[in-house]
Amino acid sequence: MTGLRSGSRRISIRTAAALCVAAAVCGVRADLVVVQKVEGGAQSGEMTMRIQGDKARADLSPAISTLIDAATGDAITLMHERKTFLRVTAAAAKELGARLKKNERENGGSGPRPQLVATGKKEKVDGRDTEQFVWEFGEMKLTYWIAKDFPNAPSILAIMKKMQTGAAALASDYLPDPATFPGLPVKTEMAVGGKKSFTTTVVSVTEEPVDAAIFAVPPGYKEVPSPVIPPR
Repeated sequence: MTGLRSGSRRISIRTAAALCVAAAVCGVRADLVVVQKVEGGAQSGEMTMRIQGDKARADLSPAISTLIDAATGDAITLMHERKTFLRVTAAAAKELGARLKKNERENGGSGPRPQLVATGKKEKVDGRDTEQFVWEFGEMKLTYWIAKDFPNAPSILAIMKKMQTGAAALASDYLPDPATFPGLPVKTEMAVGGKKSFTTTVVSVTEEPVDAAIFAVPPGYKEVPSPVIPPR
């Protein structure tokens, strides 16, 4: 169970990293396509996020995509090689979240929520001035390079908050509240147990039409039961 939770948590955090910039264009109502470079072991490559209204799709790799519906709170993971999908409803996620928090309390793992901390370091990321911030939760450490002058940051952060609802909220317990960001994270690094897991860097953000059909489960895909939320 622990391994499954860790794997799901890492995928969710990668999805959230893309959502950080999903509205980085004037007028957040437009369809957007965000491409990020992912570096780190088997996860290396490009990750593409497409967003339209309340719906988002993150193609994490050629084998796995995640669909998020902020209106219902449901999240779906598509596994393309086997043509299967796993659905986590908002209600199921709420139940799982309560069980995880209960387990943490019983094992003495709960405590004050971590804070986003400035390191004082400054760095240019693809020509943009950024400041470094860190967030630590247990053995996990997230380092953010934040561009304080990124256009439309308040609107972008509002989209981030909106997308961290329902099933996607499971990851939000292990992430900073978007409202605490002083700008837009254009680079994110995750480390677990002192070992770097992956780094994501924004490659491009474009405003272009997105086909609504990509937010649906493809024909012929079969649903599989969730390994983290067993049926009662």
